[in-house]
Amino acid sequence: MSNIDEDVRREVIAEIYRQVDELDWDGMSARERSDYYVRWIDDPMIGGKLMRYIERDRVRVWIKDGPIKELPRARHGIGSYAQFAMSRYPGMEEIARQAIGSDWQANPETLVVKPNRCLVEGPGHDILMIWGPATKLADLVWAGINARVDGDADPVIVVASPQGTRISEGEMERHKLLAKVAGIELRHTTLRLARA
Repeated sequence: MSNIDEDVRREVIAEIYRQVDELDWDGMSARERSDYYVRWIDDPMIGGKLMRYIERDRVRVWIKDGPIKELPRARHGIGSYAQFAMSRYPGMEEIARQAIGSDWQANPETLVVKPNRCLVEGPGHDILMIWGPATKLADLVWAGINARVDGDADPVIVVASPQGTRISEGEMERHKLLAKVAGIELRHTTLRLARA
């Protein structure tokens, strides 16, 4: 896949993100998303350009494993795809203020990804904020456990759900109980997309 012309690759990613921004991508079912992958293969601005460099049956994989897989990180302003995101979730600074408090300041120089985490400096001590969607809870808890074992700052998990995502009270309580078993505080917050 590295043989795709860089200008074409950038144009295709920008077009995919433009179209995703017009859709309710986060609210779409797996089946609806699957239908869009097929449409994108036949779209002259996406598949039409990619098929000059890769075979038709590889286009869907390229889209799914590249731009779409990186979409959540791009919307957080993280990674090489961030420049293409037309809408963004709040950055780590705003997530820290929203979930932890207005007296806390995220330190962008300490950002680590997969899962997203950074030091948040506040009154008296620093904490390690680890954030992501509920679907990545196992990864978030595991990162928190590793932070404890490695002697890092006290971890706080923030389950950051895109607006429109529904998490029941029972699920939220279960998240907190799972984190509590690991000795880690967990909080929930809602992220709202805004035009970049």
